[in-house]
Parts: sequence; structure tokens; C-alpha cells
Amino acid sequence: MTRKSTRSRAKPKRKKSNGASAAVRKTNTRPSPDMTYFEDRESFYDAPIETVWDFMQKDEEFHPKAHAPSLRNMQDERLSEVTSLLRYEVQDGGRWRKYVARLTEIRPAVRVLEVLEGPTAGSTTVHLYIPRGKRTAVHVRGYMHSSELSPDELRRRYLRTWARAYQEDLPYFRRFARKHLAGKNPKP
Repeated sequence: MTRKSTRSRAKPKRKKSNGASAAVRKTNTRPSPDMTYFEDRESFYDAPIETVWDFMQKDEEFHPKAHAPSLRNMQDERLSEVTSLLRYEVQDGGRWRKYVARLTEIRPAVRVLEVLEGPTAGSTTVHLYIPRGKRTAVHVRGYMHSSELSPDELRRRYLRTWARAYQEDLPYFRRFARKHLAGKNPKP
């Protein structure tokens, strides 16, 4: 049996940075060990903030169905009053990938997802919830790392992922909100 020979390449030396070049390089097409930051601002749910949180934390009828096409085998282990360890699989690029993450939820302001295992291990996603009268705004900030994707690919993929998750949630959230709000305001 013949073995394929491989050559090792020395890593190019990097100049020391003064911090000014910490921004993501747009020309980089290789995976980067550096953190990539990006955000998605002002998605809205047409309901008060408490209804949004009840949907995410308490609903067992609608929310579990929302992400069925892209999420499976969700296991939730409670670590504390505000923190859970999640094990799940996500459809990514046509195949199912395993992840382990820590989710910290401080109701009603913030949810922080820290990826511990998987292709984006070391990444953190922060969801900020802001009351806007009868509506709730959501700002998502990603501090992302990937062993497989360039910063530009990572940004594109996660902006699409967040948009898809919002679109998957929306029809189920609307049904939940109608039922939830009707239960709080019964007709006389």
C-alpha cells in the first residue's frame, strides 16, 4: 500500500498589531481563528415582551414545532435558574451537525448562547429584547468563530440562519400570541 506524502508548510509570520487592524479582513477566504463580529438589528414581534418570553421559555405547543426543519434531537439540561446545557443537531450545508451549547436567559432582557462543541465552538450569540410598546424588538449580536468558514462566509451563513429562525418562529409565534393574549383578556 502506498502512502501519499504530505508536506508541512510553515505558517507565515504575522506582524504585531496595535489593535487598529482588529476589523475583519474582507479579502480573507480561509477559516480564521480570529473572532468575527456582526449583528442584525430591529426584528420585531408584534406582542409585548412578556408574551415573547413566554413563547420561548414556556410554550410546549407551538415553539417546539417552529424549528423542526432545521433542528433535531434537542436535549436541555438545567444547570441553574438561568442557565441550561443544550445538546442538539442543526442542518448545516445539507448535513446534520452536532452541537453542545450553554444558554443563559435573563428574563426579559437577554439570551446568551455560547457554543462549546461543534464547528463554531467558541462562538457567542447575544439576543437583546427591547420593549417597544405593544411590540418587542430583537437585536442579535454574534461573536463568531469557525474552524471551517472564512469571516465573510461565517457572517453570510449566520445572518441567513438568524433570518430563517425568525421566519420559522413567526407563524407559530402568531398562533401562540393569539391564544396567550386571549387567555389573559377573556371577553366578558
